[in-house]
Amino acid sequence: MAEPLTPVTLADVAQVAGVSKMTVSNVINNKPSMSNETRQRVQRALEATGYVVNPAARALAGRRSNLIGVLTPRVNWPFVTEVLHGASVAAEAAGLNLGIFTTANNPTLERERATLLRTLADGVLLVAPSADEEHIFGQAVPVVTLGAHGQRSIQVDNHTGAAIATRHLLGLGHRRIAHLRGKHSHILDAAQREAGFLATMQAAGQAVPPEYLQDGEFSEEGGERAARVLLTLPEPPTAIFAANDRSAIGALRAAHALGLRVPQDLSLVGFDDIHATSVTDPPLTTVRQPLEKMGETAARLLIDLIRGTEPAQSHVIFPATLVTRASTAPPRADRGSS
Repeated sequence: MAEPLTPVTLADVAQVAGVSKMTVSNVINNKPSMSNETRQRVQRALEATGYVVNPAARALAGRRSNLIGVLTPRVNWPFVTEVLHGASVAAEAAGLNLGIFTTANNPTLERERATLLRTLADGVLLVAPSADEEHIFGQAVPVVTLGAHGQRSIQVDNHTGAAIATRHLLGLGHRRIAHLRGKHSHILDAAQREAGFLATMQAAGQAVPPEYLQDGEFSEEGGERAARVLLTLPEPPTAIFAANDRSAIGALRAAHALGLRVPQDLSLVGFDDIHATSVTDPPLTTVRQPLEKMGETAARLLIDLIRGTEPAQSHVIFPATLVTRASTAPPRADRGSS
């Protein structure tokens, strides 16, 4: 069996470079007092020995770790995946790393991850956080939230986006319109989208029966369960606006299972414009939020804070736009619209 490798130390690097350990440390931490010749000699020694900087040790010593911590419920949500891609572009351009930590919406895990990130990270990006998650960090590190309103935040205009989707369905002649809400008290987007839907229906003089508000849970499984309830009502809706694309895809699955055709028997609108919406059968009408751009903007705002620059805007709200595809059409005459 091979002997375990011994980690390379500062002393090893110093011996190869012919300098003191303090000089190696100063070069690693970009201290300005080093001559170019000394700096280059140490850099060559670092490369030759394969020395790896320990970010935790640097953080504990009060220096930069060059790490942006990302705290999010899950990484397998398409929303989160696309946001993180944008954030990684900004981090890479700035020479920083992303460290992703998940919470599964578990308060105990949230506290544990936050304790770790307060020590390790130069700043924290909260993606789809719980309502009080930002307060866990206090003033320990800069924090930017994405998908909720915080001290510094990036959001889409959820209320207007929901209104656009609802007006689209009303304009097609639908009156029996149901909503698959997010039903996540920790995700404020859900409440804003439900409020936009209800306000638009009220402005159009259309009552929304309580049974037309079902919990889609922001998931395909939740959307399918909720849509089955709606579509088997004595007077089912002719259209459904879902709080996100995943629950809309679940509703599409339920409609197919019940023998309903989309959009002939049921119109569907989602929210997010994740990639999958363009390849469903039929492709889904949805409300687009520029997820990658939002992630990139959030990371850049955080990087400014890490570097001591106060950003021009603490709150950035991106516009929502409707992407019309084949899942919406006027209601069938025999199904009625009243």
